[in-house]
Amino acid sequence: MGDVMLRSSPPSGGIRLEAEDGSPVVTTVLPREPESVSVARRLVRHTLADWRLPHLIDAAELVVSELSANAVEHARHGSFRVTLRRESGDRVRVAVTDKSTAEPVLWPMNAEAEGGRGLALVAALACQWGTEPLGWGKRVWADLEPDQHEETHLVHSVPMYASRRAQQVYVLIVLTLGVVLTLAVVRGAP
Repeated sequence: MGDVMLRSSPPSGGIRLEAEDGSPVVTTVLPREPESVSVARRLVRHTLADWRLPHLIDAAELVVSELSANAVEHARHGSFRVTLRRESGDRVRVAVTDKSTAEPVLWPMNAEAEGGRGLALVAALACQWGTEPLGWGKRVWADLEPDQHEETHLVHSVPMYASRRAQQVYVLIVLTLGVVLTLAVVRGAP
């Protein structure tokens, strides 16, 4: 992320920094505890509101939740770092740094698996994402942009149904509603 200089501490938590290129950065170190995931979401929400980017809040909260939850579950150290950087224009990079050298794996979707969907969600929401090995750990990041979610969703759609059976039940419900509405219209006609 380049060199950063200390500016001030925002009321939302974290430390405000300024990158060499002048772009704003907010970062904080959190304990590797499940409660830290909600603290990371709050930091994202307040920072993006401060940066007047409310349209990115929902996606950024989901991304930081997934990346923070992975750090809480898999990191070797007692803490991890959350960083937000406003890139050019309205592009925002959400990053989580931890002291585990194990790289995250984007697993193929499995309808029967209880977990393993977090990175698929990150990939679906981000215009790009990746991992930077740091020797002593890694940084996992995701870039978000306004108006990119519709295009990204079409390209990287995450399956909506937990199983094929759930999908079949959904189709049956939609067809049944269609028949009921058609009958109601036909009966209501004079």
